[in-house]
Amino acid sequence: MKTYNIVACLMLAFSFVACEKSTDTSTEEIKTSVVSDYTVFMQNNNQLNAVVVNSTVEEIIVENTLASFNDVPSNSLKYRTTLDISYFYTSNCQSNFQWYDASSETTKSIPLFEDLDSCELNVIATAHSSESAFIAYERELLGKDKQFVVRVNSLARTTASYSEITLDKKPIDIIASGDRLFVLTLDEYVTDNYYLSVIDLDTDIIIMELDLGVDALRLFTNNSGKVIVSYPKLHTTIDPLTLDKEYTTYGENTEPGFITTNDYYMDAAGKLYFHKNMPSAAVTEVPAIYDFEKNSTVVYLFENFLTETELDIKYNIAETTAIAYDKKNNYVLIGYKKNGSADEGGILRITPSPDFKLIDNLDLEGVPQTIFVK
Repeated sequence: MKTYNIVACLMLAFSFVACEKSTDTSTEEIKTSVVSDYTVFMQNNNQLNAVVVNSTVEEIIVENTLASFNDVPSNSLKYRTTLDISYFYTSNCQSNFQWYDASSETTKSIPLFEDLDSCELNVIATAHSSESAFIAYERELLGKDKQFVVRVNSLARTTASYSEITLDKKPIDIIASGDRLFVLTLDEYVTDNYYLSVIDLDTDIIIMELDLGVDALRLFTNNSGKVIVSYPKLHTTIDPLTLDKEYTTYGENTEPGFITTNDYYMDAAGKLYFHKNMPSAAVTEVPAIYDFEKNSTVVYLFENFLTETELDIKYNIAETTAIAYDKKNNYVLIGYKKNGSADEGGILRITPSPDFKLIDNLDLEGVPQTIFVK
């Protein structure tokens, strides 16, 4: 296998270093040093498929499938942490919540909204903890304004067990951290400002509401459980217990762009692996890594570690769709969609900065959406 020396795009808080394509090549074949397993959730024929991928010293192969996800639509609402993932979907006006723990390879499915007509609800965002599923929704009430609600559903009980918290603004995003739930809301009728409702999960009471101003569009948590409120030009870090805030602004034209990513992974060092839109690149949706501590972004342009033939013919890459990090081998895993097909994709493994070398590729009968590394 050939590898290609590249130069990465590095976006710092106050500067931008452009990329130049390398022409140096090597015939050295890179071997996998440690065997790793990956669980890959993929889109195929508008359904979700999950497969276990095994890497050996010589190759990377699909080992088996997870049959429990065959009935989940690929456009289901997704919420993931470092260790687990959940999907919310509605079929025949019945709502379902499918949860998977990647570390223990266990899965659980529970029905939701058995007391309501799911077809009359608009579920906007979901989240989960190890004990509960959190569903933010709105519904029309006859002769009244819309009702905004967060339902807290137990994952431990076999029978329906839930509580509800009523909101006075439209929920946009939700995230769990510790014993609290954070709900990003929008006052769409009066100010168009965004707010953060902090809910105590022991009492299901809103204990505080923070005014976030305009353009607060996304919530994340970092590796220490702090809440990240993402804006186009900055982000705010909030301590989930004290609610103390820190503000991080980006330099001109150096915005990391993780606010729009469909998949992401936070490693133990506090780096966010995501995919970023780069309109001027050969492939416009590319892998990227944002370092919260340094406020810098490394962008992996495909044309800088693949030849034109590999990019356009051999791997036929249309866009990045998933990203992960194999700590044991120090590999970045890039899930991608192929050109000309809605249901074909693959996974590239490369070494991160400063090496940036292609390790290998696995073609898949589906488009990766999320990758877990065991």
